[in-house]
Amino acid sequence: MRWWKDPDRGNKPSDEWELLKLVKNPDVSVRMRGVMEKCSYCIQRIQGAEIAQKVKAGATGDVLVPDGTFKTACQQACPAEAIVFGDLRLADSQVAKNKKDPRNYGLLNELHTRPRTTYMARLRNPHPALAAKGTTEAGRT
Repeated sequence: MRWWKDPDRGNKPSDEWELLKLVKNPDVSVRMRGVMEKCSYCIQRIQGAEIAQKVKAGATGDVLVPDGTFKTACQQACPAEAIVFGDLRLADSQVAKNKKDPRNYGLLNELHTRPRTTYMARLRNPHPALAAKGTTEAGRT
């Protein structure tokens, strides 16, 4: 009889039905409590920016998303602006500049794994007199 009143609902209880509606929302990940999930690099935000650029470009074919159009959640939450995302194909993008920096490295590069995430090496002052001075004044090197 419930199906007759609302054929879209089927035989699900109301709280389960609300959960099923959330599953269809691309901006929400519905997971069981306690489930840890690997970062998806905010694919919803990336896809949203790409779709907006395609709509804006129309028939011109300029579908490359400009640098700084969107921010991922971790990038938005980082007060030090230490996280950078972008398109490596755009030579003037921040991520392409960082990739060319000699301090840039990826984990297990020697195995030619070509990791998606790379890191910047920490800067340190190798001069002993300056390093000792920095330690006493600033409390760190």
